[in-house]
Amino acid sequence: MAISLIVAAGGLGTRFDQGLEKKEKANQAPSKLFYSLQNKPILVHTLSRFQGIPAINEVLVAVPQTTLPTVKRWAHAYKIKGVRWVKGGKTRAESVWNALQKVRPKNEWVMVHDGARPLITPEDIKTLCRAAEGQGIDGAILARRVVPTLKKVAVESSVIESTIDRRDLYEAETPQLLRKKSLTEAYRQHPDAFGATDEASLLEAMQAKVRVVSHDSWNPKITAFQDLKLAEAYLRGAAQTMQRTGLGFDCHRLVSKRPLYLGGVKIPFSKGALGHSDGDALLHAITDALLGATGQGDIGEHFSDRKKKYKNIRSTKILETIMRKTRQLGWQIVNVDSNVILEKPRLGPRKRAIRRQIARLLGIAEENVSVKAKTAEGLGPEGEGLAIRCEAVVTVTRLAP
Repeated sequence: MAISLIVAAGGLGTRFDQGLEKKEKANQAPSKLFYSLQNKPILVHTLSRFQGIPAINEVLVAVPQTTLPTVKRWAHAYKIKGVRWVKGGKTRAESVWNALQKVRPKNEWVMVHDGARPLITPEDIKTLCRAAEGQGIDGAILARRVVPTLKKVAVESSVIESTIDRRDLYEAETPQLLRKKSLTEAYRQHPDAFGATDEASLLEAMQAKVRVVSHDSWNPKITAFQDLKLAEAYLRGAAQTMQRTGLGFDCHRLVSKRPLYLGGVKIPFSKGALGHSDGDALLHAITDALLGATGQGDIGEHFSDRKKKYKNIRSTKILETIMRKTRQLGWQIVNVDSNVILEKPRLGPRKRAIRRQIARLLGIAEENVSVKAKTAEGLGPEGEGLAIRCEAVVTVTRLAP
């Protein structure tokens, strides 16, 4: 059995976006499938569940055309490899059809899965593959028995007419595994193929045989933001997390004819920090604290002041680079605390802007960033206005290996 996996990820996630909290809206992703679930995007979780299934020899992911360039950049950042990206359609069925046209000609089977179902188990996938191998079977779908009591209700009056017998009722899920020839023919024969809500219904219309594989695992579809919270709680309860804290420090001489940057914000002043980069001591301290917490060395190992290509590099770029590496290692920032020791200028009016910029760079809520401004009371180089010193503490967390 040779299978082409099609992941339907073409929805715009309107219902999901409506439920976003303020801090999530500030860091809105190109698709709901790139929101974090246990430190990794939902889509990364979904794709990882199909790794190691021998029969699957190609993966196609259908995404909205408008988000395709952005999604590809996110996928590169999270090292999603071995995937072919396909333009999604106006409906789920149209997205699957677009991908179906691009599968390997020699593959006889197509497996379709919702990108928003990140908790599917490899065991259920393998069971589905075995179920489809029967003689005369055109496909098999994963499904759950209907447990709640179902009522048929009059539309106009909302009065109960009858109770539905649920003994032979199942709730269809994905993945759905179908013969490519049968699915292609079903699309061509169905008068409203692009309106179908799943692949099995297309095959039903042409009297094809599709087997139901019942299971008891939790395989939710992340439709609303609250679904993501439930999935997060489920994974958190099923796995242990580890937490680390890192300490960062940096200081720079203050000289004339240099801009003063703090936390990625340009501060109006007659002096600026002298350094190989833009001299943003606060971002340097935060970066070093982040590197220390995640065991990645120090800032000099990644951005040596002996290399000309880093001359006058913005510290925002330095932090963004380290953040990408941090996410790839599975770490998520919990909070940041920092001190800025500077005699002049006073930072009170600008601390909010600095906190906001740091939160944006780190992808966390502003409330999880602390910036405290201190003076040295006239003591030492900081007190004399000759230097600036910054300290930072960063706490990170991830799932235990």
